[in-house]
Amino acid sequence: MRMRFSMKTEYGVRAALELAGNAGRGALQSGEIARRQAIPGPFLDQVLMTLRRAGLVASTRGPHGGHELARRPEQIRLDEVIACLEGNGLRSRQEDGAGAGDSQVLAQVTEKAEQAARDVFAAHTLADCLRLRRTESRVFHGIFHSAPANRKDA
Repeated sequence: MRMRFSMKTEYGVRAALELAGNAGRGALQSGEIARRQAIPGPFLDQVLMTLRRAGLVASTRGPHGGHELARRPEQIRLDEVIACLEGNGLRSRQEDGAGAGDSQVLAQVTEKAEQAARDVFAAHTLADCLRLRRTESRVFHGIFHSAPANRKDA
């Protein structure tokens, strides 16, 4: 089973990580974020406005303006970003009382799984995510390499 997020959340997390990677170097213009992350410009503007209203992003107008994180990447948790974009983060299903027995068991287990996911997101900051991204790009993918075409085996 795989967790799914809205495109707004997907784009918002990507934009937040782009801003986190640029932290301390000034504001980034939305066009640059859109280009680097392949996010449609008008949709990115909506996402950045949501992040700004939540106090996660600071925006400056003008020719040298742009967007930057309102706090350091180490101070912004992933669950904060998700919560502002998804509404309340992961939404748990409310049991309406119609189900009984096994369906209530499934609802209880689902709530535990969603709480575990919320705990994981709360345990990771944007800085942690940047470190994960850097580590992942350096992963060693095996010891076997194809032999060069001009090499003769003995």
